[in-house]
Amino acid sequence: MQLKNIEAFLKIVEKGSFSAAADALYISQPTISVRIQQLEQQLNTPLFQRINGRKVELTQAGEKIFPYLNESFKLIEKAYEELQEIPVQRKKLRISCPNHMGVEIMPEVLKVLYECYPNFEFPVKINPTDLVVKDIRCDEADVGFGYIQVEENYSDICMIKIANEQNILVCAPDHPLTQLEKVVPSDLSNQRIIVYNREFYATQMVEQFLEKNQLKDYKEVEISNIGWLKMMVRKGMGIAFLQEVIVREELNNGTIVKLNLRKSLPPTPIYKSLGIHRSASALA
Repeated sequence: MQLKNIEAFLKIVEKGSFSAAADALYISQPTISVRIQQLEQQLNTPLFQRINGRKVELTQAGEKIFPYLNESFKLIEKAYEELQEIPVQRKKLRISCPNHMGVEIMPEVLKVLYECYPNFEFPVKINPTDLVVKDIRCDEADVGFGYIQVEENYSDICMIKIANEQNILVCAPDHPLTQLEKVVPSDLSNQRIIVYNREFYATQMVEQFLEKNQLKDYKEVEISNIGWLKMMVRKGMGIAFLQEVIVREELNNGTIVKLNLRKSLPPTPIYKSLGIHRSASALA
């Protein structure tokens, strides 16, 4: 019987609804529903029944088991609190994230973590987002960061949206497109567009954007190294759609410039995914 499922059960009893309990636990409603389904399957009985639409109340079986689960959960929390009184030892929180974040975002995250949690180690593994999720599911990472398209696809793990990264079109300062006040998709015809790994969600979004705007007459170059990609843009060898955070330094020093798009791309969402509940929640 998983602790996170018991916690979900108790929180729904406390709050009176699935949605309010999900908000209190900082998880999505589909996630808390999955946890209750798992608990009900394990106990082989329904625990809640809906009343007046969204509100729920315990079934007879739920009322019978509630005091036992409630007491057990309190004892486990008490045991956890007792352990916190033991002299602090160096702990480890394993992080998994994509290459983009490892280069541009994680250094800032780690700087804060090192300052706030000096007795923790934070080993970082660089993986594509799908492998980040796999690391969480297989307990090979405690916290993961990823570019997630649809949160509900991962209802079996805890997903928390933490940011939206703006996608922009960039080029060298002397590129001819910089002479245009506004760039429309047709202006990109016959341009060399440098894209990051096609498996990357933001790259797929760029290709969908170009296809939707019926842009076909362009040259596409795929580069799986972000440093190399930015170097090619700086040297005028092509243009690129990138997340603004990735080229922030180059934009500030003027080696790369942002083009004004008449039709902007939607942002790329960044999610934090949590693994083992207790080890991850300490830093949530």
